[in-house]
Amino acid sequence: MTSGSLSRVVEDEGLLLSAARAGDEHAFAGLWATAQRQAFGVCYHLTGNRADALDALQETQLAAWRGLGSFAGRAPFRAWVLAIARNAAHAVVRRRAAPGGTLFSEVEEETVVTGPFEDTVAELTDLRRALTALPESHREALLLWAGGLTYEQTAAALAVPLNTVRVWIHRARKRLQAELAGE
Repeated sequence: MTSGSLSRVVEDEGLLLSAARAGDEHAFAGLWATAQRQAFGVCYHLTGNRADALDALQETQLAAWRGLGSFAGRAPFRAWVLAIARNAAHAVVRRRAAPGGTLFSEVEEETVVTGPFEDTVAELTDLRRALTALPESHREALLLWAGGLTYEQTAAALAVPLNTVRVWIHRARKRLQAELAGE
């Protein structure tokens, strides 16, 4: 991306943000479209299943819409949304673990897949298992960073020092490689 196109993206985001703050739902939809897929990824990996991830994603979208006035714009809109998604996913997990909530292991069963996509499904299952083996802080940092945030944005989203995030991501990548290699 050239510096000219980057400045247009920032300018476009600023225009959409101004319009969304004024109540323009179409402008908000344009902003949301830039972050929705990655927000779902964060929610999915933190909650562990699609239903909870969709609940957290819906909470994220509502919180972003309602909180537009408090968005300072020091980071890209997408970074702010991913931080909201992280918090929403944690809230869903806490509710699920509360007395009377349903635990993930009770809901999700092993799925046997046959057909041309077996290898892909097996790889995704291995990746998911490897991600769950990471310490929570390392997994969150890795997911935010892999979702497109910079180290600085990830540190801000997690409210930890920059060097801590760099170490967590480095360790997470090394452990993930080892887990996937069967070491």
